[in-house]
Amino acid sequence: MYACHMPEKGGFMEVTRQRKFSKKRSRTGCRTCRARHVKCDEAPGACGNCTSSGRSCDGYDIQRLPPLTRSSKKKTPWSQLLPEVGGGVRWITNTDERRCFSYFQYYTIPTLSGFFNSALWDKLVLQMSYAEPAVYHAAVALSAIHQDVEMHGMPLPGQELELYNTWHRFTMEQAGRSFAILNGRHFSQDPRLREVMLLCCLLFVLMELLRGRYDDAFQHLEGGLRILDELKAQRQLVTWTPHESPVEEALVAAFAQLDIQAANFKVGGPILRLEDELDTSITEDCLLFSNIREARRAIEPILSRAFGFLLSCWTKSDKEIMCNYKWLQEEQQTLFSELNRFSSQFDIFYNYSYGLLNRKDQRGADTINILRHTTSLSMRTSLIRDKALLNRYQPEYKMSLGLIEELMYKFRERPNYTLDMGVIPPLYIISIGCTDYSLRWRAIELLRSWPHREGIFDSNWAAFIAEEHIKAQLTLEGFHGIDRLSEDDGSPTSSAGCREGLKRGAKLEKGRWSVSGQEDYSIEQGLAKTKCMEDWPCVQSLLAARRRCGL
Repeated sequence: MYACHMPEKGGFMEVTRQRKFSKKRSRTGCRTCRARHVKCDEAPGACGNCTSSGRSCDGYDIQRLPPLTRSSKKKTPWSQLLPEVGGGVRWITNTDERRCFSYFQYYTIPTLSGFFNSALWDKLVLQMSYAEPAVYHAAVALSAIHQDVEMHGMPLPGQELELYNTWHRFTMEQAGRSFAILNGRHFSQDPRLREVMLLCCLLFVLMELLRGRYDDAFQHLEGGLRILDELKAQRQLVTWTPHESPVEEALVAAFAQLDIQAANFKVGGPILRLEDELDTSITEDCLLFSNIREARRAIEPILSRAFGFLLSCWTKSDKEIMCNYKWLQEEQQTLFSELNRFSSQFDIFYNYSYGLLNRKDQRGADTINILRHTTSLSMRTSLIRDKALLNRYQPEYKMSLGLIEELMYKFRERPNYTLDMGVIPPLYIISIGCTDYSLRWRAIELLRSWPHREGIFDSNWAAFIAEEHIKAQLTLEGFHGIDRLSEDDGSPTSSAGCREGLKRGAKLEKGRWSVSGQEDYSIEQGLAKTKCMEDWPCVQSLLAARRRCGL
């Protein structure tokens, strides 16, 4: 502290003390000695200072983050604005952990609640991070990988570019600390332990998704969902009964969202089976919405069941559709009736309350509006295989695309990682379902213009799959390569957007959240390194399309 003051003239002791404390602090030594500001003998296992004085040695930091440089600050301007969070925790932390936790508090948390307000992210996660070491280290791990993908990009499934850099190693060390703390409390009777485990599990899911490790992410997700399923948490969520704590209620809602999303990847779900617990009479009573939160919770079970139906249709051949047409049509009508019932009540709320909502809730209402429109459109076209009939729905696809563009324009700062479904599923539906190629390319360009994640959904991955579908379909229709593209002759590739898209082929735009090297990415690369990927309906339908055209 003496370095902050000018020494008095002739004050030799002040000068020597100033020199002593102005030296660069060592980044080695055990955590306990560094916290005590004493020199550590760095003995293997546990240092001699701690053992001789009866203290518990907290071990050594194997991975340390690189110091901020001018180039890194240019890539991440937020680093110049975030204060270091140092106080409030009862355990020993180092500068790297405090640096990452500051990022988590001021950047990651606001990003994760980008579409809808959430008590989990707005309040509860931060409270538990300050109270529980396991949550703290899990939050630091998520923050570290979030910073890395902000600087270097996020890998597609199976990609391992930059996967073992310093930030990734630091991430895994922090996750390991969290695991160790949880394992140490395995036999604890602490009533809060269940909430701590579930929150850490949620943070691990988000962390692994950013690393592109879908197998690990889904393993964590299934573990958390099994715990909730055993507790029958889905019944509490759907029937609107009070939870034991606000934390449990918020965690159930968060896992329910990921459960619905995971159903699109055929990952053992939905495990919570919210739609099975949905009583129609209760739903009708609850659909008199008074806020966005109620509307969002009401549509989620419907989306869960609708996505399951759509996946079964998208992976069936024309022959299978015809053989099961009667049953599929009955299911389609039931789902469509539920969605119409929701829409009639949501329209009342949307028309009369929209002007009274704040900016963020208005965006949330717009998001729900887009989701119900595109879900309805995809359900109505899911059993149609006649192109002439599908052409009749082009105006609705165009309208939905316009709504999405309006919503994207309303974001002053677009979040790069949210837990909520937003624009990625609707844009993906348009990019693979519409018969107008110009609208499909437009949807793909919108996906590329906003590289981000919405829970399990990745805009770069959605754009890649959609482009591969178009390439396969154009090949099947006789368009082989870009040399045969005409200007404006009415062909599927006549628009400028289509020509540019084909020239890029499967290349992904470089920029924030796009890893260098993705231009050479192939579906085979992902299948070789991501085990669960072969079960994804989007992959199965793409491979079937490529087989039909001989690719």
